[in-house]
Amino acid sequence: MTIAVALWRGHVPLPKTAWLYGGLAMGVLSIPVIWLTLVRLPWFHTPMLLGFCFFYLLYAAFVAVAIWRSANNYQGRIAWRALAKASVIVVFLNMTPQLAGN
Repeated sequence: MTIAVALWRGHVPLPKTAWLYGGLAMGVLSIPVIWLTLVRLPWFHTPMLLGFCFFYLLYAAFVAVAIWRSANNYQGRIAWRALAKASVIVVFLNMTPQLAGN
């Protein structure tokens, strides 16, 4: 089974899913998006920025499902399961106004 399939099914342990694939990977993936936004490159770089944003959103949706499913399979303290799911909800609510263009 590949890591992507294991993540999607929630078979990767919750700490690894949340911290490595959720926190660290999302942080690294946000660097090009932030840089391309701040630098304000000429108009012909817009497709590149849109491509990075599209990939970032796809990965964010994928990792949100992975964290949620991993939390469902978590055998440790119920508080960690609840906090992981709450973090997915908070990140989604934080992104919603940005996706709407506000």
